Amino acid sequence: MPAIQDTAYPRLRSTITPAELESVYTPTPAELAFADQVARGGRARLGLLVNLKVFQRLGYFAALDTVPDAIVQHIARVTRFHVRLATLADYDRSGTRARHRAAIRRYLDIRAWGTAGRHVVVQTVALAAQTKSDLADLINVALEELVRQRIEFPAFSTLLNTTRRVRTTIHRALYARMTQTLTDNHRVQIDALFVVTPPARTSPWQALKQDPGRPTRQTIQAVLERLSQLNTFGLDLEQLTAVPISKLHHFAVEAESLDAARMREVEPHKRYALIAAYLAVQTAAARDDLAMLLVRRMRSIHKEGKADLLAFHAAQQPQAEVLIATFRDVLDAAVTEGPADARLAAIDAVIGGREGELREQCERQLAYAGNSYLPFLIPRFRPYRATMLRILRTLTLRATTQDVGLLDGVRFLLAHARSKGDTLTTEQVTKRDGRIARHPLVDLSWVPDGWWRFVTGTPSRALYPKQIDRRAFEICVCTHVWWSLQGGNLAVVGSDLFADFGTQLISWEAYHAQVAAYGERLGFPVEGPAFVAHLQARLAARARATDEAFPANEAVRLEQGEPVVRPIPKQAEPPLLRWLEATISAQITPVGILDTLRDTDYWLNWTRCFGPISGHDGKLKNPTALYLATILCYGCLLGPSQTARALAGIDRRDLAWAHQRHITEGRLDEAIRIVINAYNRFALPKYWGSGKRAAADGTQWDLYEQNLLAERHIRYGGYGGIGYYHVSDTYIALFAHFIPCGVWEAIYILDGLLKNESDIQPDTIHADTQGQSETVFGLAYLLGITLMPRIRSWKHLQFYRPTAASRYEHLDSLFTATADWDLIATHLPDMLRVALSVRAGTLAASTILRRLGAYSRQNTLFQAFRALGRVVRTEFLLTYLADESLRVTVHAATNKNEAFNNFIQWVGFGSGGIIPSNDRAEQRKLVKYMHLVANCVIFHNVQAVSQILHTLQQTGEPVVHDAIAALSPYLTEHVNRWGSYTLDLEQTPPALNYDLLQPQQAPSNAVQEALWAAEPE
Repeated sequence: MPAIQDTAYPRLRSTITPAELESVYTPTPAELAFADQVARGGRARLGLLVNLKVFQRLGYFAALDTVPDAIVQHIARVTRFHVRLATLADYDRSGTRARHRAAIRRYLDIRAWGTAGRHVVVQTVALAAQTKSDLADLINVALEELVRQRIEFPAFSTLLNTTRRVRTTIHRALYARMTQTLTDNHRVQIDALFVVTPPARTSPWQALKQDPGRPTRQTIQAVLERLSQLNTFGLDLEQLTAVPISKLHHFAVEAESLDAARMREVEPHKRYALIAAYLAVQTAAARDDLAMLLVRRMRSIHKEGKADLLAFHAAQQPQAEVLIATFRDVLDAAVTEGPADARLAAIDAVIGGREGELREQCERQLAYAGNSYLPFLIPRFRPYRATMLRILRTLTLRATTQDVGLLDGVRFLLAHARSKGDTLTTEQVTKRDGRIARHPLVDLSWVPDGWWRFVTGTPSRALYPKQIDRRAFEICVCTHVWWSLQGGNLAVVGSDLFADFGTQLISWEAYHAQVAAYGERLGFPVEGPAFVAHLQARLAARARATDEAFPANEAVRLEQGEPVVRPIPKQAEPPLLRWLEATISAQITPVGILDTLRDTDYWLNWTRCFGPISGHDGKLKNPTALYLATILCYGCLLGPSQTARALAGIDRRDLAWAHQRHITEGRLDEAIRIVINAYNRFALPKYWGSGKRAAADGTQWDLYEQNLLAERHIRYGGYGGIGYYHVSDTYIALFAHFIPCGVWEAIYILDGLLKNESDIQPDTIHADTQGQSETVFGLAYLLGITLMPRIRSWKHLQFYRPTAASRYEHLDSLFTATADWDLIATHLPDMLRVALSVRAGTLAASTILRRLGAYSRQNTLFQAFRALGRVVRTEFLLTYLADESLRVTVHAATNKNEAFNNFIQWVGFGSGGIIPSNDRAEQRKLVKYMHLVANCVIFHNVQAVSQILHTLQQTGEPVVHDAIAALSPYLTEHVNRWGSYTLDLEQTPPALNYDLLQPQQAPSNAVQEALWAAEPE
C-alpha cells in the first residue's frame, strides 16, 4: 500500500526556505483586497489568508494547527496583522472557517469535494486501471484529473481507499473477462499443472516455468519443443485482446512468482486469469525468440556476404591485373603490321593455349563486376537453411498490407523444402483441346529488381520465368521475411515484438475525442493543412534567421557547399575549482558501498517498495537487512555465493529467494523513483542543470555468447548487450534499458522519457549519432519531446527547403530537397493516432520505431514519419549551426552521460564487467539493480558534498558559484567496494537537509556546461 510520500499528493514541508515563503506564501494585492472584503478583524483576515495560500499550494484545506509556524508568521508579517498565533486555534473551531472556505472556493473557482469529485476519481481510475496497476500511479492520475476539472482534493485516505476499491473492481472484471475466454478443456489443462504425479517430484507448473535457454542454432530444438508444449494450451495474446498488454505482462509476472501450492490457494477466477496471461506471454515470447533468431541470423549472413565480396576483390586483384595485361598484349598483337596470319600467330603466342583458363577467369570477374554480394550468400546460408525453414514452418505470418506476394513465396518455399535440385519449376503446363496453357505456381512480383537476375537467371522481368534457382530463392525469401518483419509489412500471429502494431492503436473514436486537446496542449494544430502551415512557417523563419546571421557567425564556414563547425574552445576552469575538489576529497568521510545503501534507505525507506509479489508469501524476519544485502548482491554483480561469504549472517538461498520472490523490475523502478525524487530536493544539483534536459547513451556489458541478446558490435568492440541509460542534466540517472548490440539505439530513446515517472521530467533529450533518425525526430515532435542530438559527420545529411521557391543568400547550397508537405498533411491523423497511443500506453515508442526503422515502399506511415522528421531535423540543424550556446549544451549533456557510463561500470565491479546470466529477464533486472545502486551512491555523495560546502560557507571560505557548478557527484575514491561487509541497522546517519546550499544568487551553469562540452568525446 503506498504511503502519501510515494504519490504526488501535495504536503506541507516541515522546513520552508525564505525564498519559498516569499514566492509562494506572499499574498497579492488582489488577495488582500479579497480578504478585506470577506473577513472582519485581524484574526479572521489572517486565518482566511493562511487558508487561501495553503489551499493554493495543496489543493485542499489543512487545519491551521498543522500549518508550519513559519508560514503563518510570514503572512502575518507581510500583512502587518499583529495576531497571536494561539488565537488562531479559536478560528479553526469557529463557524467563520467554514464560511471562509466557501468564499475561497468561489474566489478560486474551485468545486468542493463531494459526489461529483468522487465520480471523477472513479471514472478516471477505472480508465487508468485498464493499463496501470500501481496504486501510486493511479492516485497520481486521479489527482491530475481533479486539477484539470478544478475540484478540491479529498483526504489522502479517502483517495487511497477509493482508488484501491476501483482497482480491485477492475481487476476482478479483468479476471472474469479472461476466464470467460477459457474453455472447459483450458481449465482442465490448467488444473492439471498443479498435480504432482509420481514418480515426478515437482508439478508440471514448475517444469513449465523452466526456461529452455535462449534460441541458438544448437538449442533451437528445445525452443521449438517449448513452443509446441505451450501451443497445446491454445492460448496466445491475440485471444486475450480484451485485456491490455501491460496488464497481461503484470499478471504473468505475478503468476511466475507463485509455486504450485500457493497457486492452488488463489481464488479460481484469478488463478485461471494469471495462468492464461502467463501462457499467452510465454507463447508470444517463444515466437519472438524464433522470429528474432531469423532476423539476427539473416542480418549476420548478409554482413558476412558483404565481407566475402570485399575479400574476393582483394584476392582477385592480382588475377585481374594479369587479365588486363593479357588483353593489352592481345591488342598489341592484333594491331602489329603484317598479314592477318602473322597477327593471329602473335595473338596465339600471347594466349599460349590458355583459352579455357582465361575464359573461366573472365567469367569469374564478370560475375562480381557489379559489386553484388548476393552469390556469396549461398555458402553462408547453407549451414542455417534447415533452421530457417523450420522457423518459417513453425511461425504463422500475416501481411499487414494488401501485398501478399511474399507470403505466397513462403508457401512455395515450404512446399519444396525437401527439394535437392538446383532449380525449382515455377509454372504448370496443361494441354487441353490442342491448346497449351501455362499457370504460374508462385507469385514473384515481390522480388526486387536487384534480386531478379540472382533468383531467375534472366535480366528482364518481361516474361515469367519457367524455373528459378532454388538456393537463391530460399535466400531471397528469408531475406525479405527479415526485412518485412522489421519494417512492419509482416507480423507474426500471436507474437509480442512482431505483432501487428495496428491492433495496439487507440480506436478512431478515442482519437477524435482526444486529439483537439492534445494539440492544444502541445501547441500545434491537428488538421493537416493548418499543421503544415504551422510547421512550414517555423522552418522558413529558422532558415531565414540562420541565413541572415551567417556572415557574423565566425564559428561556421562553408567549404564546397558543406558546413564546417569550429570545435568548441576549451574554457578556463573556474577559480578555486582545484582547491574545492581537493578540500572535498580531504573532508569527505570514507564509506563502504553497503553503507551508502543503508544510509539512503534510512533517509528515504526505499526498501518499502519490495515485498511478496503475489501477497501469498510469508513475511520475512528482517526484511530491510535482506533487501539491502540483495541489492548489494545483484546491483554490484557479486552473486549470492560471494555476497554470503562477504556478509556475515546472510545465506545465499535467502538472497536468491528475495531476488526471485520479492523484487521485480517494476519495484526496482519504484525504489529508483523514490531516490530520484529525494535527490531533486537537494539544492546542489540545481547548480548543475535545470532537470529539463536529459541525455541517452549506452555502455556495453559482456554476455555469454549463447544468449540471444549477445552480439559482437563494432562500435563497442566487444561481444554482449547494451545498458542504455537516460541521465538528467543534474547527473542522476532517470531510466535504464538493456538492449541488443545490433539495434539502432534511437529505437529506445523515447521510452526512457515516457516511462520516467519521477519528479524530474525533461522535455529535451540529447544523444549521439545512434540516438537519432528521421523517424525518431518525427515521432518525438508529435510527442512534445525536443530531440537535440550530437550527430557525428552530419555533412551528408540533407537540408529541406520550406518551399521549392525558397532561396537563401548564404546557405542556399545546403538545401538539396524540398519537404513533402502533401505526404505530411495526408497522413497526419495516422501519425497523431500513433502518438496518442504511445501516450496512452497501449503502444510502446520502441515498438513503433522498430517497425519504422527500415525503408518500406508499402509502409506509407513510415514515409510520413520520415517526411515529418526531415523537416524537424532540418530546423534543429539550422539552430545548431546558428547557436554556439546550444552546441555547448548538447556536448555538455552527452559528456555527462558518458561519465555516467564509466560510473555504472564502476558500480558493477563484481563480475569483471560480465552480466552473469543468460536469461533476458534477469539481464534487464540486473541493469535495474545497478541503476538503483548507482543512484544511491550519487545521492549519498551529494548529501556529503552539500554538508562540506555548507561548512565552508559557514566558516567564511570563498566558495565560488561557478566552481560549485563545475563539480560532479560521480565521486568514487572515498567509497570502499572490497572486503568484508558489515550491515549495522542501528547505526544512524546524520539527518538530511536538502537546503544547505540555497544560492544567494542564481547559479551559473554556463561555465559547467562549457567545461563538460570541452571533454573529449
